[in-house]
Amino acid sequence: MCSSVPAVIEGVVDPEAGSGSCPHLAVLLKSYDELPAVLASFYALGAKRNGWLAHRSLPGESDLDRDRLSKAGLNVGELEAEERLAIMEIDPEGPAEGSTEVLERALDEALERGFAATWYSRFAVGPDESAYSAFRPFEDAWERAFSGQRVVTLCPFVVGEIDARAALEQMDWLANMHDSVLLPSAGGGYESDR
Repeated sequence: MCSSVPAVIEGVVDPEAGSGSCPHLAVLLKSYDELPAVLASFYALGAKRNGWLAHRSLPGESDLDRDRLSKAGLNVGELEAEERLAIMEIDPEGPAEGSTEVLERALDEALERGFAATWYSRFAVGPDESAYSAFRPFEDAWERAFSGQRVVTLCPFVVGEIDARAALEQMDWLANMHDSVLLPSAGGGYESDR
């Protein structure tokens, strides 16, 4: 199902994620071009660990995200047909409160169907500071709704060409809100900040 997906981040995600632990992770990307491979790797890992996969797209971009994830090797069509992957849209211009309700219900249904946890990610935010600030209420709402729940979360942020560790220092709220932040490593791939 997901064997053609490169394990871009698999080595830095807790081996117990989705069963014994449900971390709230962030990943810092240099560009939007990195996002499909990171997301495909994350969702493929979730599928291997009996996760129900939930992806949030920007308004009008669900089909584009399906295409990007498919080109990155994830078998989107098969996962959706098996009701193991749901791609839904969220409007970051809308209110943050209530933005998690659909996923809260879907998580309950997925757990009832026998999945170990939900593996959730979304579109990337950034690279300018105003984008981070504008999306912060959604991050806060997510944390309130899913902290301690059976949800493995990956929040992608584009930082551009600045050093990822320097960016992390500038966004101390990001490190405080997430259990771990995955940073681009010098040799390619990603490494954890912790």
